[in-house]
Amino acid sequence: MGRLRVAVIGLGVGRRHLQSYAAMPDVEIAAVADTDAVRLADCATQWNARPYTDARRMLETERLDAVSICTPPASHCELTQAAAAAGVHVLCEKPMAPTVADCTAMAAACRDAGVRLMIAQKKRFHPLVARLKALTQAELGPIRWAVVKYALGRVPMDWFWAEEDGGGPLQENSIHAVDALRYLIGEVASVMAVGGNLFNPERAPQIDTASVSLRFQNGAIAAMGLGQASEWGFADEHFFFACTGGEARFSGRFDVPVNWWMALRSAPDQPEAEQVPPDDCFDREIAHFLECVRTGSEPLVTGEDAARSVAVTVAIKESIRTGEKVTLAD
Repeated sequence: MGRLRVAVIGLGVGRRHLQSYAAMPDVEIAAVADTDAVRLADCATQWNARPYTDARRMLETERLDAVSICTPPASHCELTQAAAAAGVHVLCEKPMAPTVADCTAMAAACRDAGVRLMIAQKKRFHPLVARLKALTQAELGPIRWAVVKYALGRVPMDWFWAEEDGGGPLQENSIHAVDALRYLIGEVASVMAVGGNLFNPERAPQIDTASVSLRFQNGAIAAMGLGQASEWGFADEHFFFACTGGEARFSGRFDVPVNWWMALRSAPDQPEAEQVPPDDCFDREIAHFLECVRTGSEPLVTGEDAARSVAVTVAIKESIRTGEKVTLAD
């Protein structure tokens, strides 16, 4: 496969996708789509791409190899199905969709059309997450207990808070932390959570903050503090892992962890500490997607896989609203 023709739908976070595509060899940004005329004109000019206000028309008109779907989650299913029908490989921003049913429909559409579907759970591509993943299969051993603080700053967009769209902080954003734990530990068996609308009364009854307990199918456990409880000036994240062979931690500004610490149980007085360069993971994520398009290989985050992370965030909110433990399907 030679030069790839790509497009981006949704030019908010989609701008960052465009930056990565523009830096990749043998990639042509053919088209961009957005309903905001100013953003559309700006991006079309900057990246010399044809502008479309109608994404479906773009998919029907352009000869594309791949597309990034960076719109609010409520539109992901319809746009993914349209891309699949046009024979276009899809990189879709997280969360995959508001409901597990929509996720299932997206995965089926791409599978039936013979195109790749990858969901942009970018934390899997962070160097510290990759390092920890490798170490849990080596000297650190399996994770048995994790503790996570993942609290973002304020978000003004209405779609972010709408139950039928972004689903609020516990779905639209906390899915990053949920997916990272699933990737590192395994599938979640059950969820117990408490939470409420503690910091955003104007967004009630949407849940903005939660304390969550997860039990995994392999017996591991995790405690998570999630939601919109910080201000952007001091928002940060902390991930702690107790493993059979030692402990590891990474932390940093929200969405940009740079601090690493690890100690082995066999050498507790010889801890390892390091600070790595900031990395927003988009370049790594998009390079992986394009490699899958070129080679036909399976993405690190398939549609079926990402749907299970959505199922966990849905279960967290269900547990909060019912006061009951929620058991997830195998």
